[in-house]
Amino acid sequence: MIHTSIEAFADALPRNGAIAGLDLGDKTIGVAVSDAFQSVATPLETIRRTKFTADAAQLLGIVRARDLVGLVLGL
Repeated sequence: MIHTSIEAFADALPRNGAIAGLDLGDKTIGVAVSDAFQSVATPLETIRRTKFTADAAQLLGIVRARDLVGLVLGL
């Protein structure tokens, strides 16, 4: 579900479970992941952008492998 306010996003999250922050650029996507308590985020990897479907597949792989409960898109 997409939320347009940080308050709505925070209310929708479970209390525990990691979230990822995505820094979307023209050539790369920076990925950082929080701890399970959602208090500290650490850089994870930089994805070199190719095609949307390939980029989305890489992101979904990270979501599944780390059992993420949310994504935050930054500019």
